[in-house]
Amino acid sequence: MIVLILIGSFGIINAQNVKEKAYLDNTEQFSISSKYVQDENYRIQVGLPKNYNSSQKSYPVVYVLDGDVVFGMTKEIAGLLMLANEIKDIVVVGISYGKGIDAWLDKRQRDYLPDKDTLQGKYFPYSGGTDNFIKFLQYELFPAINKNYRTIPDSSTLSGESGAALLGTLILFTHPELFKNYIIIEPSLWWNHWNNKSMLNLESEYFSNHKELNKTVYIVYGIEGDIGHAERMERTANELIQRLQSRNYQGLKLGTRIFDGETHYSIYSTAFTNGLKAIFKP
Repeated sequence: MIVLILIGSFGIINAQNVKEKAYLDNTEQFSISSKYVQDENYRIQVGLPKNYNSSQKSYPVVYVLDGDVVFGMTKEIAGLLMLANEIKDIVVVGISYGKGIDAWLDKRQRDYLPDKDTLQGKYFPYSGGTDNFIKFLQYELFPAINKNYRTIPDSSTLSGESGAALLGTLILFTHPELFKNYIIIEPSLWWNHWNNKSMLNLESEYFSNHKELNKTVYIVYGIEGDIGHAERMERTANELIQRLQSRNYQGLKLGTRIFDGETHYSIYSTAFTNGLKAIFKP
């Protein structure tokens, strides 16, 4: 009798420790094999508002770069803010590769850094593919999201940090029609200085032909020097902010913030939270 009890107890203990995959509620995913980015099959994650399936409403979309490492965080941050009625209901779309951290690091170079590395490819050998990635966004991702989900296409937001924020800045001045709002977190604007180009030059080219910029732009950076380019990152971000403030663009809503005590890596959640609250205030 004692033996039987022990066996039964062991079976219960085992059953309680069965491991299962964890999933995020109200989240779906699908893949897009791009014809613009060679040999790339993007994994697209979609976080929906809690009441999406019980309503007929359409929603603004926040497109999140670096989805491999930040989608879960951004979706849950947005979910909490929606639950607390601190922001309007939104759809969060993560753009990922689904191949692990090493592949993500290589592929983000290709998609987010606009030029080839002029230092003989020493540090960023895969850079220079932003034109194709922007075509993927415009002609493949947007149509898929807008076809399959109830969205407000002219109210979309792009969010990114570091190299992804560099891409966001590039799109702002070269393809501003793609997004209504931009969350630019610690942009790696030093990249263009390093490569003898400047994002400020792109802004100047835009300003020479346009006096309006009907966008909401939220730019934020920290001042803790935890990476090699911290000083240049801070200086160039501040240069961009001062340039935009001096232009008096018609229609521009510019929000900026400097977070003391936040590092290049710790700043993301705080910056994204504040960016959403600045753009989607109820």
